[in-house]
Amino acid sequence: MTFQQFMRVARPPTLTATVVPLFAGGAIAWTTGHFVWWCWLDIMAIAFIMQIAANMLNEYFDWNRGEDNAESLGIGGIIVSGEVTPQAVLRGALLLYAIALILGLVLVWFRGYILLIIGILAILGGFLYTGGPYPISATPFGELMVLTIMGPLEVLGTTYAAAGEMTATAWIVSWPVGISVATILLANNLRDHVKDAQHGRRTIPIILGVNGGFKVLKLMVLIILLWITGAVILKALPLAMLVIWAALPLAILTVRQLQAPHALRRAVPIVGRLHLIFGALITVGILWSRIGH
Repeated sequence: MTFQQFMRVARPPTLTATVVPLFAGGAIAWTTGHFVWWCWLDIMAIAFIMQIAANMLNEYFDWNRGEDNAESLGIGGIIVSGEVTPQAVLRGALLLYAIALILGLVLVWFRGYILLIIGILAILGGFLYTGGPYPISATPFGELMVLTIMGPLEVLGTTYAAAGEMTATAWIVSWPVGISVATILLANNLRDHVKDAQHGRRTIPIILGVNGGFKVLKLMVLIILLWITGAVILKALPLAMLVIWAALPLAILTVRQLQAPHALRRAVPIVGRLHLIFGALITVGILWSRIGH
């Protein structure tokens, strides 16, 4: 596998999903006053490596089930094109998981066994999401799994790795972060609903229809805004977190763009842009609250 082929199967644009949990968790860790830079960089490397490995597994298992072809959107395409054997992609994914495990053991030695449990759960989630005869990605629960893994699991894990503690702020913020990541998957499933239906998948847009999928997407965006606002009202989050409402114009624009003719082909980057803005504002709100004190 050449470097160019690896980059295609790694799907760099999808890595933006991991950026938000890592920066939100890192910002929360910094506010504790116990932030350790090398630990945060280590957990960042682990998270990116594991997501690339999950992308490679997804490429392998989707090909194995006959779901991908040369016309499929959002894939690396190195298997269906015949450039790289499926076994090479699978071996590459397992090698990346092994590297992530080695990097993780350094943090386990420094911070304790809790991070080992989090890492094992993340790896298991990656396999269950895309592998086996009944992958969760083919069910209406894919968004929930992504929400959990890249929300609470990743934000709390990042905070603990960087600061040695899990704070109430990390727990509260992790849920809207996870929902934000899940909107990208829902956008992906909206884009692929025709192909997915042909292969017997039962994702949210297939069960509820495209209009129903759009309604769920709008609801998820609204929950992100209201969750943080409610936490501020209850004084569980600082007032600075209300900066999240600066994303409202983009959220409205995003929904309108997705409902335009032929826009679903670009659904993932369109929603991914909103995800990054949500993440940037959440991180700014966390850091702003610390600087203000």
